[in-house]
Amino acid sequence: MIPARPEPLRVSQEEGDVVLRFPFPTKTVQGSPLTNLTKVTVFREIVPAPPQARAPEPAKETAAREREEKLFRQRAEIVRELDRAGLDEVTVGSEIVVRDSMLPLYLEKRLGRVFLRYGVAATRDRKRVSPLSPLVSIVPRVPPSQPLALSATVEEGRVCLEWLEPAGMADGTAPARVAGYAVYRRDATDEAYDEWLGVIARSPFVDESAPSGKKLVYTVRGAPTADLPPVLGPAADEVLVDTRDVFPPEAPDGLLVLAEEGGNRIIWNPSLARDLGGYRVYARDGEGSWRRLADGLTDPAYVDGGAPRGRRYGVTAVDASGNESRREEK
Repeated sequence: MIPARPEPLRVSQEEGDVVLRFPFPTKTVQGSPLTNLTKVTVFREIVPAPPQARAPEPAKETAAREREEKLFRQRAEIVRELDRAGLDEVTVGSEIVVRDSMLPLYLEKRLGRVFLRYGVAATRDRKRVSPLSPLVSIVPRVPPSQPLALSATVEEGRVCLEWLEPAGMADGTAPARVAGYAVYRRDATDEAYDEWLGVIARSPFVDESAPSGKKLVYTVRGAPTADLPPVLGPAADEVLVDTRDVFPPEAPDGLLVLAEEGGNRIIWNPSLARDLGGYRVYARDGEGSWRRLADGLTDPAYVDGGAPRGRRYGVTAVDASGNESRREEK
């Protein structure tokens, strides 16, 4: 049985490399587990293009796609042939990540004047070759240099990133021409970033999907055009953030003390905190200090039986992380 078509194939330019990402081959065309994978081959075709041209879209109709793939196989060259040991070196998680240097095109002053078309095939045993992956094209260009002064501010439920635009382009020319920025996030325990978190025209960027209670690392790359696949410059210096919840909820409001036979009933408005853990009730007699009467209450009410005349009360809200609000007093 032959390996299944490697897909999806994604490409982007990062600094002076075109970066290809595709899943590690694990299935045959019949859908059964793939065994005896011997190599993965990366093909590239260089096609002249007028300045400012965009990468062509792949053919969608079956017949046109088959003609395109046939011509590609005739004209493309092999840029990487990865045996099992080589595959282990470029595997990141469940993906294979291959870098193709653009230095020869840069030296020949061909950046922006050609587009590159890539395809990938997997081989089982010696001659059982998969169908070619979907063909993906990119127009390599000179990217901006790295964004400057990346900083992060952690707020409740989100991380806010800010940075300054690059000083110039990666080839030393100035000013920088930046059409957008790709923002990346990874767990501090991970070695590499996945696909970008988002693309934005300018600073700042607000990450409202940041998981709580984690140490996260962010970086940003600039792109000279808004075209896809993106052409990305060098990454900004990374910034490490800690999203542990240190933000107390708002204090309960509407506190009332109702005198009843045999004690006092204390009531207040329910807290609207999303991560509310409970309420604490405090009491103070005369000029004495505040002391805790109750903790972990789930209802916005408490009865203080046998309370002396003139006792004062305070209520706080506590979130699931143990952060306590200021005290509402009555």
